Amino acid sequence: MNGRKMLVQGGAGLGGTVLLAGAMWLHSLRPEVAAEELDPIRSGGRIGQEVTNHEFSVRVDRVEAARSLAPSLSLGNPPPIGTDGVYLVVRLRAMSRREPLKLASAKLETPGGLSFRAGPRTGAAEVLQPEIQPMIWAPMVLVFELPEERVAGAHLVVGTGGLLPQLSGAADVDLGLTKGRAAELIRGATDGYDVRTGRR
Repeated sequence: MNGRKMLVQGGAGLGGTVLLAGAMWLHSLRPEVAAEELDPIRSGGRIGQEVTNHEFSVRVDRVEAARSLAPSLSLGNPPPIGTDGVYLVVRLRAMSRREPLKLASAKLETPGGLSFRAGPRTGAAEVLQPEIQPMIWAPMVLVFELPEERVAGAHLVVGTGGLLPQLSGAADVDLGLTKGRAAELIRGATDGYDVRTGRR
């Protein structure tokens, strides 16, 4: 009887071990939701071209560089807002295809998988992003701060964002920032650039 009891207990222990090992193996193989599966469907194009998806169209007119940005207030003559890297200022136009909307998501994606969100530092002058309307091109200005070595190859990705990004649209615009063009842009970066006027 004792032998039978030991055999049953040993079998149960062995079975439990096998089941646990199997569960751990299945856990390691569980399907992961890849980030790109939740990303919006992108339409691609180049600077100067109209890039269109089912929600909106964009056209990047030009890219400029700055070493520092003009402050939001001129009272008391505050200094420009500097950076250890470089500011890239992307000037574009956008138009909705069906209904008014905002381009809530904007980033620069760079080689190596890094991305940089739009937005100047606190205290720098900025332009409020408009609600874009159907059939009317609205000007927009996006400011990015990034290291100089990340400028070459950077491209702009803008979209509507939202709770279900995979159902929204996005535009992926090649800014034409080859190594040569990036170096030229950085060399010509200005100080005290005012994003509101496009002048220093």
